[in-house]
Amino acid sequence: MSLLQKLIGAGLRPHVKRRARGVTLEQAAVNLEKSRDELRPRIMNATDTPGNREALNHWIGIERWSQNRLRVARGAPFVEDRYRGYRMAEGSSLTDLQAQFFAVRDDSIAMAHELARTGVAPTLTIKHNDLGELTVVEWLTYMEDHPRREIIRLRGR
Repeated sequence: MSLLQKLIGAGLRPHVKRRARGVTLEQAAVNLEKSRDELRPRIMNATDTPGNREALNHWIGIERWSQNRLRVARGAPFVEDRYRGYRMAEGSSLTDLQAQFFAVRDDSIAMAHELARTGVAPTLTIKHNDLGELTVVEWLTYMEDHPRREIIRLRGR
């Protein structure tokens, strides 16, 4: 882990833990829905630039990677990997990235509802490469918060 990643983790971990405090799995699902709806206008009005395509692909990769980590809560084996393998192919169009972001977010929402419905312990911890051990609720909060924190990266029409 690089020094920059350690610094980001040290600053972001308390933020995620604070935002997740007292949140249920169902509330985390609702929070994912709300952030999707709040992000939609900015994402759909983004201009087709390399920077905007990179931001969307980054968010897609992080969210897919996070979903894979959360599958551990349902019994999948833990795999310590990086998020880059979860990104869309380089050269993906803005339209494809926009559609994929919302499809991936919808999958995250469905996953959160399923975790709640099946009684997964919200306090079960799964390792994050930079933030350390996060509970299931903290992972969902991290997923919800990540593009919201970085939305300023998108430039609109």
